[in-house]
This record gives sequence, structure tokens and C-alpha cells, in this order.
Amino acid sequence: MTDFAALWDGVDLPNYALPGGGTLLAALALIAYAMQGKSKAGSRANEELNAGIERVVGGLFRGIGRYVAGRDLTGEPRSTATWWRSGILVDDGGASVDDVAAIPAPRTHADPLEKPAAGSRPAVRRAVLLPFRVVASMGRALAEWSRWPRAARSLCRLAPLLAAWGLWRHPEPTQAALIGAAVVVLLVALTGPGGLSWWVPRTPTDDETLGPAVWAGARQVLRLDEKTPRGKWLRIDPDLSVEGARIVLRLPLEWMGGKEAMNALQHVVDTRVPGEWVSQWKRSGASQYVQWTRKPKPAEKPVLPDYVEWKSTGSRYEVFVGQAVEGDRIVDVMVHTQSATPHWGVGGDTGSGKSTVLYIPIVHGRQHGELIDILDTKQNSLIEAEGASGVRVHKTVRSCVAAFAEFMVSMMAAEAAMGKTAAPGARAQLIPRTLVIDELPTFIKLAYTWWRYGLKGKGVPPFLEWFSIILLQGRSSDHRIVVGTQQFANNFFGGTMERNQIGTKIVVGLQDRISWGVAFGQSTPVIQYDVTVKGRGAFADKRQAPDGDHLYVREFQPAYITPRVPQILAECLPAPAWFDAGERAPWITEDVLKEADLVAAVGAFLPGGAVGPPVPSVVTPGAGVGATSHPPSSAPVTGTAMTGSVTGSVTGVGSASRGSGTDEDAALPTTYSLAEACAAGMVPWKYATARQYKRRSEEKGITFPEGVTDGRTTYYSEEELKDWVARWQASVTRT
Repeated sequence: MTDFAALWDGVDLPNYALPGGGTLLAALALIAYAMQGKSKAGSRANEELNAGIERVVGGLFRGIGRYVAGRDLTGEPRSTATWWRSGILVDDGGASVDDVAAIPAPRTHADPLEKPAAGSRPAVRRAVLLPFRVVASMGRALAEWSRWPRAARSLCRLAPLLAAWGLWRHPEPTQAALIGAAVVVLLVALTGPGGLSWWVPRTPTDDETLGPAVWAGARQVLRLDEKTPRGKWLRIDPDLSVEGARIVLRLPLEWMGGKEAMNALQHVVDTRVPGEWVSQWKRSGASQYVQWTRKPKPAEKPVLPDYVEWKSTGSRYEVFVGQAVEGDRIVDVMVHTQSATPHWGVGGDTGSGKSTVLYIPIVHGRQHGELIDILDTKQNSLIEAEGASGVRVHKTVRSCVAAFAEFMVSMMAAEAAMGKTAAPGARAQLIPRTLVIDELPTFIKLAYTWWRYGLKGKGVPPFLEWFSIILLQGRSSDHRIVVGTQQFANNFFGGTMERNQIGTKIVVGLQDRISWGVAFGQSTPVIQYDVTVKGRGAFADKRQAPDGDHLYVREFQPAYITPRVPQILAECLPAPAWFDAGERAPWITEDVLKEADLVAAVGAFLPGGAVGPPVPSVVTPGAGVGATSHPPSSAPVTGTAMTGSVTGSVTGVGSASRGSGTDEDAALPTTYSLAEACAAGMVPWKYATARQYKRRSEEKGITFPEGVTDGRTTYYSEEELKDWVARWQASVTRT
């Protein structure tokens, strides 16, 4: 046998050339040399073998690297964790349909191993359960292994190797270190969320939780590659709840996204990010991007108070009537009576509180020396103002019509007194006046009923013409009107032009759509307000809405002044004696009376006229509430009472109704609408049938009663309706 050892004798090699495993290295070299000498037929197999070896070695080294670095050993990262920061789980795209069954259902009760709320369990029981909760929390922490920081995972993976080496080479120090590490882990678990909750895990940022989903959708719209890094294209602020938080998406220069693509990006943000976001696009320049900012929260709508204290403005031409909501603030509402629309009114159903609002112009006017006439056909709606100096309350139909006529004559006389040809000193006598009409439709209906049935008048009475003249000309002579009405219909004011002189319209209480449209226009949106609050409503003052071509209507709460009315009126300076005595204004001359009767047919209706009362039916100041100055009908009219030398000249008034006012308090017939008459049995048909017969009777020449109207509905007396029914039935019988 050959002695291989002897072959190396005498060879001068370093002593470290072939130590121990040198023979093995030499053998490997010989094998490699022999493999190179094989035939070409085996070269392909060699290449495949080499590639396999490289893959195995490469995979082995990569696995060792991932293991040491704390990464997942295979596949894509399962969480967004970094070296020092924990993360959240991400969708790896490999979930199957069957995985849906693994989604846990929401718990309906608390986990017994979780820390309960403080005080929810006795102290002894909490102490007993504490170790179990700590162990459970450690189990939950281990289950979230993929979310740990990579540094912590690397340490946990290397710890067994380090511990094994330490126990082999340095057992005692290693044992002490292991015990210390166990104590630290136990303390961390004890003080953590599952124990004493002295510390809590880091909350994932919005960029971590929302970024992957937003990027997945945005990447498809922008047609970017799947491996494109998100951080270079999408930025989401860590906390999107703070003011000024943004989502910024860089746009590729070659991206030609049109409206649909832009909408698609907006859809991605709207559906994958909570809240509402507003986009801002920059599509020009070298850097193109779109950024989203949170839609500003709408300013909280201010709430009107249920009670508004009335206050004096100190200006005759500014009337404080309450408060309203304008945008995001509450403002005082002023009625400017020196404007181009000096008159104002309040509308609402019976009991809505409109009569209460009418106390405001009464008190405001008296504080500034104005003289107030009140037409109160309800006879008790403004009772707090009765008996005060400078306030005349007219309650019967005849006295209301007379006051209406006298107010118009006073306005015409004031106009004449301010002219250049007026007598010296005439202007100095003038005193501003205000006419307050409560329940305007009722007043008009009663006035027409009085004309039609009391006076047996023919044709159209002149009352609405007076109203029109006052509305159109009153401002220049300081004669203004404030009305309370159920509805601002044109028929109540004589026409659209006259109604438009009611500059400020206020509605209180519940309003139907028709009444709303009549007051503010059909195109004006209905605003919602709390109708349970007394007096709550809306108002408009000729201003156009900032967001549309319609009136600017605002929610409104009128000032409440009713309990203070008697005291405030008592503190005002007394009115001139002629006004409190029911006499005519000293600036009303005989010439003005004749002219007014000629152009407006007022003479017969004035106090002392053919159909007017002997003196105004007013409350005498100081006589107490409810005491009126109604003299006997036969009492002569003397002094400066408002008779003048005008005689009755109203066309169509029956002579039986002329006189000195003896029928002032005579009862007028009760009137009914056609529907009311059918329901009461006065007309022996249903309402629909009666309307049909009414139309047919007009075609046959059978006159239907004219009746009276309040602007919306026509009313008839029982006698008229029964006469028409008899004539219609007679015509049918003859046929």
C-alpha cells in the first residue's frame, strides 16, 4: 500500500496549508476538475444542477437574512411594521371565498378576560381575575406577531440561540439575565392594556389604516404598476381628524385623465376615507397633483330665543320688531318706515300671535309723538292699548270705515299743508299718524257686508280705493299703515302694486304653502321653524336672497311687549286734546274735505256724514278699559267734529240708509260661503252640485247673488241664497 503521507515529506508548505480538513479541500478540487472533463452531453444537466444549488443556497441565505432581520420568512410583508414601529395587517390578496366564514361576528358582551371598566366589579374579583387577564393579553400579543416591530421579532428569534450559547459558555450570568427578562416581560404585561392599563399600544395612523386601500384604487385609475411604491405618489396625513389634514396624490405627467377619471379618483376617496372631502386639482406645470381637504363643517345654525325683550330704538323711522337668523348669526330686525316701502304687516292664522305683534307699532309710534288709530272689528284684540292718550280704538264697522276715511282725508290735507301754496304755519301743525288695522280680511268683509246689506249699495264701494291711495302716498305725509291679516292676498290691498308697498312682511305660526307663496312669492323656498314657540315665524324686507332670485326670508322671533304696553303708553307725552276728544285734525280744511269727497267719495262716511257716525267711536283716555264715548244717536255734532260741510254724495247708497247714524249698531245679516250654506242645509244640494247649478243658472240668465268677498271667498246672505234656489227650481219645473 502506498504511503500517501510519505509523498508529502520534504514538501515545503506552510504549516497551515492543509490543517485538519486540507485533504477534504483537495478532494473537492479534484472532483471539480473531473467534472470539467465530462462530455458535452452532460453540460446541460450540470447547468441545471448548478442553478438548483444556487437557488437552494440563495434561498437559504435569504431565509437566514429574513430570520435575523425580523421579516416574514416567505411572501410579501403581512403588516406595515417597520424596524422600530409596529404596524397593522394588510390584505395580501390571497384570501379565498371560504375565508369569509372566519370573520368573527361582533361580540354582544364583554370578554371576561379583558379589563372591565373601573368600578364594574368588586375589588377582590378584579384582583383574582387579574392574572388571567394578563395571560390572555400575552396570548393576544403573541397572536399579533406579524404586527410587531421587526427589531422585536429579530430579538425574539435570536434569543434562543443567544440563550443556548450563554448557558453553554456562561451559565450563571445567562440564568440571571433570563430571569430578569422574564420579570420585565411580566411587568410589561401586568401594566399593559390587559392588566393595569398604565400604557397602551401605539394607535395606527390614518396613513397606515387607509393608505393601502386608497392607493389600490388610485393606482388603477392612474394606470401605475403594481410594484410602484406608494410613498412616492400618495401622502396621507397621520391624523385626518385635525384641522388642515390633507390627502395628496401626485399625478403622472403622461396621465390624460378626463372628467370621468377625475370623478373616479374622487369616488375612491369618498368611499375609502371617512368624512367628506373637497378636491383641488393642479394639472399644469412640472408638478401635477390633486389634494383633498376635509369639507368644512357647516356652521351651526344659531337658535333664536323663545323670548325677545322689546327695546326702543330712539329713532322714529326705525322700529325694533324682534330678532332673526341671518346666516350664522342672530340680528335685530328693524322696520325702516322712511324707506320706499314705509308700511308693514304681519300675517298668520287666528291665535298665531299677530295681534300681539301689532302692539309694537302702537308703542313705538306713541313714544315718538305719533297719533294712533286702531281698527279693531274683533273689539278686544288690542285691549291693552285702550284708554291711553293718543290712541283711538274703533270697534264697530261704521266707526272703522269713518276712521279709515278720516285718515285718508288727513293724509291728503297733510300733503296740501306741505305745499308751497299752503297757509303759513300749516306745516307746523302736522303730526305723524299711524293706522293699525287688525284682521284686515275681516274688516274688508264686514265693510262690504255693511255696504251691500246695510246700506243697500250698488256696485263696488270705495273702501279699497282709499286703502290704495294711502299705501301709495302715505309716506311723504307721515301717514303710515300697519296691517294684521290672515294672508297677504292682492284682493285685500286693491292690487299687486298697492300690496308691494307693504315693505316688511312678517308671518307667524304655521303657514300653508299657498299663504307662504302669496306672502313671499311662489319661487321662495319654505323655511322650517319651530311652530310650537309662540310667535315664531319668518319675515322678508324686500332684500334678495344671496343664493337665488327670490326674497330673502329669515326665521324670526317677534319681540314680546304686551305686559308693558299700559305702562309705556302712560309714560308717553299726552296727545293733543283734539285727538283724544275725537275731533278732526286741525290741518283738515274745508277745501280739502270738498276735494277728497270729489275724488274719493268719502263725505258720506265721515263722522256726521250721511252714513257716518255722529262722532268717532273711540275709547276716551282716562275712562278705563272698555269705556267708550258713544253719545246718543240724536246728539248734535258740534265744535270741530269731523263733519265739515260735506254732504253725502256716495253713488248707489239707498236713501233709507242715509241719516244721522241711527243704525250704527244695527245687526248686519250673517253671510255664508256657498260651501257653508250647503253644509247648513240652506242650499238643498251638495257643494259640487250647487256649483254646477250656479254655472248653469248663469247660462240660463238666472242671476246669481253678487254677495261680498274678503278677497278669497265670496259670502252670501241666507235670503239671497234661498231666493236663488227658488228661482232655479222654478226654471227647472217649467222646463
